Amino acid sequence: MRLAGALALVLLAMPAPALACRCAQLPFADYFQRAEFVAMARLVAATEQVDHRELEFELLASPYKGGSLAQVEGSMIKLATESSTAACGLQPDINAVYVVFAESGDDDAGQLWVNSCNGTRVHLSTRLDEPVGFVDVPARFVAGQLNAYFGLEVLREVSANAPDPSDPGNEKLVGLLDLKALAHGGFVSVYAEPSRSSSLVGEIHSYDDITTKEFAYEQPGAVVVAKHPGYYRIQLDNDFGWISSEDAGTWFPYPQLPVRRLAYLTDQWSGLVWPEAGAGIPVRKALASGDQRYEYSLNVVEVSEIGGMPWFRVEVLETDPCLGGESKPGLTGWVPAYGRQGKPNAWFYSRGC
Repeated sequence: MRLAGALALVLLAMPAPALACRCAQLPFADYFQRAEFVAMARLVAATEQVDHRELEFELLASPYKGGSLAQVEGSMIKLATESSTAACGLQPDINAVYVVFAESGDDDAGQLWVNSCNGTRVHLSTRLDEPVGFVDVPARFVAGQLNAYFGLEVLREVSANAPDPSDPGNEKLVGLLDLKALAHGGFVSVYAEPSRSSSLVGEIHSYDDITTKEFAYEQPGAVVVAKHPGYYRIQLDNDFGWISSEDAGTWFPYPQLPVRRLAYLTDQWSGLVWPEAGAGIPVRKALASGDQRYEYSLNVVEVSEIGGMPWFRVEVLETDPCLGGESKPGLTGWVPAYGRQGKPNAWFYSRGC
């Protein structure tokens, strides 16, 4: 009895082993939907902090979810994880490529956290014999699946933010307008509402009085943000106003402007090209780093409207035609006419090279 009691006391005095991190593997879609930030990134450094481990990653492409337009290939981001693998912290594998699914922590510091239970894992590493996938997505399909979900996120934002020309409160470009009265030394009256009986807010005597973009070589046009029967809502320097179609010349709807002209994709482009207008798994082009120009030369072959949304069939050129030589098409397919912020995805060089 004395021996049994002594053994019991010894066992009670021994420290309890740490509980291992245990979590069931979830479908890829669950990880993506739960995460606030999703990316493919290379781990470049790991630093031990007082109560956690800080991981510094280099993005291999713009985030697939969350992030900002400024975060492109080569951008750095710092994430946090628990210091112990027993608490589901990530074991650092420097230079390995990770699939990152990050979430906010319990505090209000805005720090994003990753762990071995939220889907984050090493995808490619010299320590592994082959790439790592997910329970329902083999490794070779991970990049395509990320593109598919990213494409859905992009299209949701495009649909939510794309301007509606019939919305009288819209403030985003829907086209350009020639003001014929100015060509003959006249002026254009600007009204508060689409009616000549509404209050007069000003007069346009020159294109310098309003916000413009060129629709042809040294041919400025008023930036139009909405249409109403017989009226156009235009952008003034610091406000908006309505003008009568009687004072207007040629109307240039935005979706027609870049077609078969010397065009380029703007900084609104997500880098995705779809095989069909609004359908299929898109292919992704790595976007330039922040210190490079955002303009990607392309041919806009045609425009098509799907569910009220204009789409461009494009040929993204491998080289800039203005630099000389033959410009061969690279990616080909379809892109929405508008970007995630509701601004034009494509524009054109009105003055050529």
